[in-house]
Amino acid sequence: MRIAVCENSPAAAEQMQGWIEQYCKLYQISADIQCFLSVDVFANWRERFDVVFVGFGGTTGFLQARMLRERDHNCRIVLVDDTQQFAVQGVRIHCTDLIIRPVEFRHVVRSMRLVTGGGMR
Repeated sequence: MRIAVCENSPAAAEQMQGWIEQYCKLYQISADIQCFLSVDVFANWRERFDVVFVGFGGTTGFLQARMLRERDHNCRIVLVDDTQQFAVQGVRIHCTDLIIRPVEFRHVVRSMRLVTGGGMR
């Protein structure tokens, strides 16, 4: 499974990556995780991802999620934001989940269960 973590903060990206790795190891999911700290680098990346955690925040993050959806109808997108402002728009572009900051391990677990079909245990 190819997973992208898009965050403005290196510390937040590292923490999210660590939690995803922890989940994948626990459930024996093979994952290749790529972190993006720049909107420009992510926007120009053309390799396909199975799952993308878009945490650039605000309008920038939502626009990146929308452009990703236009490029790839099958990618599972998890929006990560400070507010619920983009929740309805996230539904409209078929995001799998929305995480409201501060991000906790349990939020990542819920999102990973949703994107892997593991349900809400």
